[in-house]
Amino acid sequence: MYLVIDVGGTYIKYAKMTIDGDILEKGKVPTPCKHGDKIEDFIDAITGIYNKYKEDNIVEGIAMDLPGQIDVDNGIVYGGGALKYLDEVNLQKLLMEKCDNVPVALENDAKSAALAEVWKGNAKDVNNACVMVFGTGVGGGVIIDRKIHRGKNMLAGELSYFLGNMTRDDLKSIQAVESTDVIYEIFDADYFIMSSIVSTSALCYRVAKKKNIDLSEVNGELIYKWVKAGDREVEDILDDFYFEIAKMCCSIYITIEPEVILLGGGISAEPSFIEGIRKYVDQIKKISKVYSGIKLDKCKYLNDSNLYGALYNFKQKYDML
Repeated sequence: MYLVIDVGGTYIKYAKMTIDGDILEKGKVPTPCKHGDKIEDFIDAITGIYNKYKEDNIVEGIAMDLPGQIDVDNGIVYGGGALKYLDEVNLQKLLMEKCDNVPVALENDAKSAALAEVWKGNAKDVNNACVMVFGTGVGGGVIIDRKIHRGKNMLAGELSYFLGNMTRDDLKSIQAVESTDVIYEIFDADYFIMSSIVSTSALCYRVAKKKNIDLSEVNGELIYKWVKAGDREVEDILDDFYFEIAKMCCSIYITIEPEVILLGGGISAEPSFIEGIRKYVDQIKKISKVYSGIKLDKCKYLNDSNLYGALYNFKQKYDML
């Protein structure tokens, strides 16, 4: 039995799984994310989950996905997203020490979603693909020869930092993303990076501003409900959102020419999402026949994608394929 853990900003989700990917049991605990929480609190949360299973079952390994840039070979986390206490921590070593020295494998959350598609999803029949995951930011995974391409500093696929319509004047007012814990400040200050343009959070933020309501009152489901009810202002914002993603897809295609670009995240469950993007991709393709081979599809897996991908990464790391 394998313990597979998906670390999010609010919850740590976990599953007891077989090596073939069968989910036997699932649960979740709150992520230590309050002001003052430390790496020790995080380790305590993980060991609490591990101890739940080690008495009755032999835990053969721990597979985990989490935010940040991950040195998969050495098990070191850089950045850590909102969980800044993870930065530069050799988490693999710490967990092995606390969990009876069982093998541990770590991977970035969005890259795990990409690996899930390679293993069992809509990229299982291709060698090269790109996966884009829309949520708080824009995560991504570049798949070359069915493996994650990470780059020298593990930054390949960090699509949040693609630049949009930036001008020279914008250079005077840049705000470092790392300078604030409030992501919505970046949406206004650094409005030209893709996390401020095509993340689901940014979409909700723009709709809330347009309707002059609190951000907590807006989510993806409500946005589509308003559009279907004939709200033209929200529809215009959504169309801009689709158009920017379409441009991004075309740029990715011409850069690495994947066999398929897969779109994921909770918002992708809405059928109109991929239809809206395809509409603009089809129009952009008129620029040149070089775009003719671009293929878009949805990710097969949504809620459990990171669990499958984290386990597949474990199998790759320990030569179990």
